[in-house]
Amino acid sequence: MNQTNNFEEKIYKYFKENDEVPFKIKKGISEIKLEKNKRRVFNFYDFRKIAVASVSLITITTGVVFAKDISKIVKNLFNDNSGVSTAIENEYVYQEPTTFSKSDNTETRITEMIMDDYTLDLNLLINFDENIDVTGITKVKIPDMIITDDNNNILYSANSEVSKEFCKEKGISTDYESIKNITTNTSSSIFIYSADKNALILTCNISASDIKFPKSKNIYLAFKTIQMEGNDKNYNVTGNWDNTIAVPTKFLNRESSMYKVTSCNNNNVYMDSIIAEVYETGTNFQMSMYWGDYGVEHAKMEEARKKSVLSSQLIKQEESYVENENGERFYPAQSSSSDGGYSFNTDGKLHKWETFTLTKFDATNKLKVVLTTINNDQIIINLKK
Repeated sequence: MNQTNNFEEKIYKYFKENDEVPFKIKKGISEIKLEKNKRRVFNFYDFRKIAVASVSLITITTGVVFAKDISKIVKNLFNDNSGVSTAIENEYVYQEPTTFSKSDNTETRITEMIMDDYTLDLNLLINFDENIDVTGITKVKIPDMIITDDNNNILYSANSEVSKEFCKEKGISTDYESIKNITTNTSSSIFIYSADKNALILTCNISASDIKFPKSKNIYLAFKTIQMEGNDKNYNVTGNWDNTIAVPTKFLNRESSMYKVTSCNNNNVYMDSIIAEVYETGTNFQMSMYWGDYGVEHAKMEEARKKSVLSSQLIKQEESYVENENGERFYPAQSSSSDGGYSFNTDGKLHKWETFTLTKFDATNKLKVVLTTINNDQIIINLKK
């Protein structure tokens, strides 16, 4: 078993055996695969993504709630995304959209939504007929879900075959480049929030990686299959569900704020590579720099890894943050595998990307990014709007 699987197994074992973990969360542990992006030579932050990809939350109520309520439940166990909670507290959320679809006695309804350039969160309520009892269900898969917009852009697709089928229906070429040009590169997590009798509530968290979500007056969520299992039950429900969401004006009028670099205390950082963009639910930060001799630094990482995996990070995610002019610090969101990481290449160059929880509601005219290194040094980058 390799290093990744060993670590995953330890996390799984902890949640199954630790007495402080609620029983309902223990039952909801789901298996995940930590996929490696071929372009990322060393990305240790994927180990932290179990926080959002490996648990299904089961509650005894069918009341519709949003992501900030989920964060209350898992606050002491996982790193939640406080940026999304801040946006919701500032009423940047669309509640109870009048959108539903019914097929073969199963109704789907979008109950809440939040969207900005890099975040798309949806609460999906599914009501089955009386012959289907989802109580005790711990795993749900929607293998053919696709989310698109008015211009046939693909905001999310379960897999490439789903994308090809959509393109065929719309008369769009199904070659790789054509599909790539209309697709937003995203990562996703789908949680069971509530499973009781014939009602199921799912929370879908979708994050854009490098290209922003396009603006559109309408968003379309469609799927044909719902697969469920748990408590010695298995269901495979088929139909044809198409939900149309009229995007509210506040989401259409969203506007990110770009920040410029005023100074940096490390001469190895390529100043023109720095990107700092603040939006409604977080901050997108990227930079590149020359780190050092690959062989020497790799050996240092391997030595540090003997202590712990997290100790071998060239840039320590949990000790890095953005600070505003009020002295408030905002740490990495760690909501999905695309939120943070770095690549360290054989030419000695390092590329760093991170999503911090500082939002437009917390931002000030000046910001400071602090990155803590494996040597416990700090790279300090000062920014100004």
